[in-house]
Amino acid sequence: MKSNLLTRVVVAFVFAPLIIYVTLLGKLPFLIFIEILIVLGLWEFFHLSKAKGSEIPKIPLIVLGLFLGLSAYLWGEKIFLFFLLGILYVSALFLIIKGKTQGATFNLSISFLGFFYVAVFFSYLILLREMSPEFFPDRFASLTTSYKIGGLWIIYLLVCIWSCDTFAYFIGAPLGKHPLSPRVSPKKTIEGFGGGILGAIAAAFFSYFVFFSSAQLKDLLIVAAIVALVGQVGDLTESLFKRDAQLKDTSHIIPGHGGILDRFDSLLFVSPIVYYYLKFVVYR
Repeated sequence: MKSNLLTRVVVAFVFAPLIIYVTLLGKLPFLIFIEILIVLGLWEFFHLSKAKGSEIPKIPLIVLGLFLGLSAYLWGEKIFLFFLLGILYVSALFLIIKGKTQGATFNLSISFLGFFYVAVFFSYLILLREMSPEFFPDRFASLTTSYKIGGLWIIYLLVCIWSCDTFAYFIGAPLGKHPLSPRVSPKKTIEGFGGGILGAIAAAFFSYFVFFSSAQLKDLLIVAAIVALVGQVGDLTESLFKRDAQLKDTSHIIPGHGGILDRFDSLLFVSPIVYYYLKFVVYR
C-alpha cells in the first residue's frame, strides 16, 4: 500500500505541473490534450461495457468524440445536439447492419451513455478554457485580454479536486468508521466525505490568496462546494461502472492511478455544472 501511495505521489508531481502548463497555454495544446483524454476515456468506457457483453461501433464513436471536442473549440456548445443525434443514428445503424436484435436497447443505451459521459463532459473543459470575453465584467478585462481567465478556473478546479481527494484520504483512512456506500466503494466513509468537503474549502482560500484574487471568494467557495459534493458523486458513479463490470481500474495507463476515467472522474461530473454557473451566474 505504501509503495502504491509513493507511486501515486511521484506520478502526480511529474504530471500535475505539465497539466497546469498546458492549461495555461490553452488554444491548440489544450485542445490536443483534451482530445487525447476523449480517445482514451472512450476506449476505457467501451472496455468496461465489453465486460458486460455490449456490442457498439467503437471507432465511429471515437471519431465522433474527436469532432465533438473540435466543435466545442470552434463553435462552443451550439451543435452539441447534432453530435448526440449522430451517436444515436450511428449506433442504431451499426446494430441494424449487424442484425443485432438481442440486447439492442442495452447497446444503444451504452453507446449514448459512454459518449455523453466521456466526450461531452470532457468537451466542457474546452468550453471553460475558451470562455468568451463577452461573459466578463470590466473588472476582469485585464485577464480577458491576456487569455488567462478560463485557464485559471480550470486550474482552480484541479486544485479543489486534488485537495478534496487528499483530505478525504488522510481523514477517511485513519478516522473512517461509517461506510458511505459499502456496496459501491467499501473503502469510502462518511468521515472521508466530510474531509473532502474541508479540503475543497481549504483549496478555495488557498487559491484566492495565492493565484486567483481577481475572482470573488464567494464564487470560489460555491465552486468548491460543487466540487466537494458533485465531484465525489462522480467518483462514486465511476466506481459503480467498475463494480458492475467487475474491474478494479478502467485501465493501467497511469501508474498508481489506474486509467483516465479513474483519475478524471470527479472533473468530468463537475465541469458542465461549473461552466454553466460561470456563464449564467458569475459572468451573465
